Amino acid sequence: MRMLKLLALCLLGNTACAQAPGPVAPALDQTFSTQISAISLSTENLTGVTRTGTADLIYALRLDTKRQNPSTPEEFGGLSSLSVQAIEGDTIVFDALTDQGHLARFSAPNPLTWGMAAVPAASQVHLTTLTDAADKPLRGANQVDSEGLAPTDTGFLISFERDHRLVELIKTGEGYKSQKGPSLSGFDGLEPNGGMEALARLPNGQFLASAEYGPDRLGDPAAKLQAPYWIFDQNSKTITAPLGTFENQGRFGITDIRVLDQDVWVLKRSYDTATKINLSRLETCSLSSVLAFKPICTLKLALSPPFPMDNYEGLAVMKDPKSGGKFVFILSDDNFSADQGTFLLAFRLDAPATPAALSPGATP
Repeated sequence: MRMLKLLALCLLGNTACAQAPGPVAPALDQTFSTQISAISLSTENLTGVTRTGTADLIYALRLDTKRQNPSTPEEFGGLSSLSVQAIEGDTIVFDALTDQGHLARFSAPNPLTWGMAAVPAASQVHLTTLTDAADKPLRGANQVDSEGLAPTDTGFLISFERDHRLVELIKTGEGYKSQKGPSLSGFDGLEPNGGMEALARLPNGQFLASAEYGPDRLGDPAAKLQAPYWIFDQNSKTITAPLGTFENQGRFGITDIRVLDQDVWVLKRSYDTATKINLSRLETCSLSSVLAFKPICTLKLALSPPFPMDNYEGLAVMKDPKSGGKFVFILSDDNFSADQGTFLLAFRLDAPATPAALSPGATP
């Protein structure tokens, strides 16, 4: 009744009644810069790094989010997965995903020129809001939880948890268009937040997806240690069931996967709710064993306190043309929490050992 009286007064007074503005929807695309800073590490910090073979820590960086800098868009953070997009002189450009349904492209120092060029003070970031097939932004926890990212010839393939599904992101002249990806089965018993956590492209053009954990079955705790994985074609019209499992250890779960040449690189994370301690480990599995559905894996790198630990969920691997080794990049998901950070680590693995390997001087 009160609204009717107000409307009548507006009409009688021949005045316009302005409607109260609603919340402003976030832009579909945002470009901004955020501070990037090197983390100084001591010899004691580096005792938390265990490796098989050689491992040089090239740098450890922190990217500011809204938790550190209030002027940074709140959508930036909660980063998962990691993919090298381009190398441009002293800069390397990465693609990642946010836990709130965004493709995040950001810049970082090129490890090939680290120490020879000035450390950049800022990272250039571009956020693209993921949309549904009708070009509407994804909304709600069950829709936006993007986790795994794999490049395709036309864009990206993205895996989602909670509403377990694959979405194909196709590059267009105006941005990206989303369409339904291949259909997978075998999610019964998996935690809503433990579905297709990792996604990678294989050398033959197929794709490899892995769950974080195995199914939670009453009376069968060992089942949770067997994380199912799928191998499928991008244009598959059939429903693909899991073909094999990766074996986890204790509390560890798979957070990202990358494939380079004949190796499958698997990043795992463990979090103890009682001690609040994160642990991470990086394994390599022979591609042939994964394709035979019986992965044979070995530990390459393990991180634990007093090394700076966080929720490491992103992994990228590329060749180092100078040493013949591999550059390994590891990215943390801050869960949009002020108690955590967005850290980017760069290691050189499998290169000839040098006296500077894992020395504090590796990170200025």
